[in-house]
Amino acid sequence: MAEKPDKKAEAAAPAAAGGKAEESKVGFLTKTPVLLGGVMLIEAVVLFAGFKILGGHPQQAPGAEISMDGKGDGKGEGKGGKSDKKTVELPVLDTKAPNHTNGRTYLYDVSVFAVVKAENEERIKGILKDNKALIEDRLSTIIRESDPEKLGGGSEPGLETLRRQVKYQLDRIAGEGMIDEVLVPRCIPFRTDY
Repeated sequence: MAEKPDKKAEAAAPAAAGGKAEESKVGFLTKTPVLLGGVMLIEAVVLFAGFKILGGHPQQAPGAEISMDGKGDGKGEGKGGKSDKKTVELPVLDTKAPNHTNGRTYLYDVSVFAVVKAENEERIKGILKDNKALIEDRLSTIIRESDPEKLGGGSEPGLETLRRQVKYQLDRIAGEGMIDEVLVPRCIPFRTDY
């Protein structure tokens, strides 16, 4: 019988040691989030300081220079006021095209011009004349498929999307780099489904 109490005492001793081990594991797990939070805070401070010290300042984006002094026609002018390269505006299209992508039918009265270098004027005139039906088809398709909000000047008063799409089609027809800019002086929507 004397052995029984010894066995209980021996069994109690490892259980007490295991209890301390479990307590130390629990203590470690409660310290881990605090340690991780501290490391993340130190990392944030180091990154912030690094960006402030090594980071550059915002740079100014180049834009179009507009001469408001009245000393030129505004075409191809540099800072000096005299023309670096002469450009010419050529009529490309003057048409009316329907659009009913949003459920309402609009008829757009559109006029498109292309700005080209004076040295390419005759060549582009020939290309525009030879491909008149193709150009009218492509540009009418652009108008028929476009969002009326972008064509009517609501979200894009400068008709940027229309200009970009027209320039892309003209570049495909005339050759890349032949057209400097596309002008859309008239794009007037008329409701037709009253």
